[in-house]
Amino acid sequence: MTDNKLRIILKSLSLGFASFIILILFLAGGFILSEGYNVLNPYADTEFAANYSPEKFKQIKIGMKMDEVIMAAGLPLNASYDTARGIFYHSYTRDGWIRRQPGISLSLCSDLAWYGSSVEYGQDSIAVKVYSGWYYD
Repeated sequence: MTDNKLRIILKSLSLGFASFIILILFLAGGFILSEGYNVLNPYADTEFAANYSPEKFKQIKIGMKMDEVIMAAGLPLNASYDTARGIFYHSYTRDGWIRRQPGISLSLCSDLAWYGSSVEYGQDSIAVKVYSGWYYD
């Protein structure tokens, strides 16, 4: 009878210790996965331009004119000109959506991976580089 009680006590302690270790790993994962990919809401930390969608942006190809890109993907979130390289730059997404929302926090550090979409144009307003992909910065 004493042997059975000892087994029950050891099983209870083992289960409690295993639960504690799993909890610690889960909580630590929130810090380790800073800038990690959120499988439940992949675009959680990405701010989109007004009429942008990743599906629309897939239509954009090198060689398209700037007005064709705007017709297909909408107005960019940010437009700039790089005088050193002589290129126009349109960005359709940006990082940090979570940080700019009061009262919203989707991770322990409030920063997740984000989806970038941008187009670079030459002096003739023809797309020379189209980028879309995940940033983990």
